[in-house]
Amino acid sequence: MARIKNVSRWLLGAVLLLAFDLAGRGLTATFALPIPGSVLGMLLLLLALMLLGRVPSGLAIVSEQILRLLVLIFLPASVGIYFVRDLTSGDWLALVAAMVIGTLISFALTAMMLQRLLIGSGKRRRGEHSEG
Repeated sequence: MARIKNVSRWLLGAVLLLAFDLAGRGLTATFALPIPGSVLGMLLLLLALMLLGRVPSGLAIVSEQILRLLVLIFLPASVGIYFVRDLTSGDWLALVAAMVIGTLISFALTAMMLQRLLIGSGKRRRGEHSEG
């Protein structure tokens, strides 16, 4: 019974990720927005999680599994860049700057989101202890 419950949570988390991805892609296509649909879907998911104030357990399980495989997802794109031989030194400088700045921005946003979630989690736990 517990296994079925875990599978249903995992499926719910996967459906949530897919739904936000499709919503972002649909909005981008409908309104011809200049940002990728998957990025818009991720921003919508972030907004929904901030409004909810927590990460649903199924979404946390699926996200954790995807994060473990993230290196494998980005590896082909990273390797492909090295086979582009027509780039000038200015292109490489811009490419490296974009990768470094993008990585730093994603680290900062992840840290800010984690801090916000931990603060919210701590408040809920204190509320549970004061009620009980």
